[in-house]
Amino acid sequence: MEPIPETMMAWKKTKPIEGGFELLETKTPSPKHGEVLVKTHSTSICGTDIHIWKWDDWASENVPPGTITGHETCGTVVSVGEGVTTHNIGDKIAVECHLACWNCERCDEGNAHICENGQIFGVHTDGAFAPYFTIPAVNARHLPENLPIELASIQDPLGNAIHTLTGGPVADSVIAIHGLGPIGLFAVNAAKAMGARFVIAIDWDNQMRMDLAKKLGADVVLGKNDDIIESILSHTDGKGVDNSCEFSGSPTALSNAIHSTRMGGYVNILSVYGNSLTEVPMNDIVFRYLHVKGINGRKMWNTWDKMHELLNSNKIDINALVTHRINYQDYQDGIELALSGDCGKIVMDF
Repeated sequence: MEPIPETMMAWKKTKPIEGGFELLETKTPSPKHGEVLVKTHSTSICGTDIHIWKWDDWASENVPPGTITGHETCGTVVSVGEGVTTHNIGDKIAVECHLACWNCERCDEGNAHICENGQIFGVHTDGAFAPYFTIPAVNARHLPENLPIELASIQDPLGNAIHTLTGGPVADSVIAIHGLGPIGLFAVNAAKAMGARFVIAIDWDNQMRMDLAKKLGADVVLGKNDDIIESILSHTDGKGVDNSCEFSGSPTALSNAIHSTRMGGYVNILSVYGNSLTEVPMNDIVFRYLHVKGINGRKMWNTWDKMHELLNSNKIDINALVTHRINYQDYQDGIELALSGDCGKIVMDF
């Protein structure tokens, strides 16, 4: 294995403005007790990275300027810190980006993804828009047998999709996916893989992604030329869907999801809203007895187990969703492509 360099070139959010990234020489990190050092193979661009790029309210409240961002990643272990017995040099891993203390009430009850003392790798701490990164060994998840490392960074967004879907019923259910960014597209594919009876996919005017949703198994795809609520009701005998999943971060999409979910149904929300004060039709939630749930990350480790089960059974079409691969030095071009929407998942190779 090649020697570990003393320094590396990493993308840092250096200025608290839109854009504000620089590729800078920085010291290669060393693993502390319980950590591993990973040589990055690839890191994909996430919707969260778009929020950080735009420097909206959420980003400015969470990302310290000077941070190396990037959290959807995979690579090879090249060094292990003291106390690590679960990993060896040469292991191929992907990252669970929620960093838990493992010593609070939330962790004890099985909700380490919302640890009371938790942080997010690549948001609150240095991440993987760099050739090397350190991560607690418990967060370095070994790859399922049939998943090549070239595709392994997508486990973060795929896990998000699975966690959101399982906030309500999936098998034999009618499901609406609001927002066809990469996570929404993963959700379309995963819903079908998990036995959904009927899947309705909703975007606005991104025809590429709407066509991709159809390819991935959506039974109906709706867009700006449709009355979203009326169309969903017409496909569900006027009742609404069993399980609505909101991935877009659009207040209008959230309202549509609430108004088109059946009585006693489930609305699961995995979105970052640029403005935290989002209007919500509360009377519909109350009088229609809706179960509304915020989703953050992946269950540690139930979601990973379910995801690996689906991957090992070849039920997820990852290749269709990874539409672009670029060199990590072209990160800003990747952001521009992601902002255009003319893509699925963009993966940066190192």
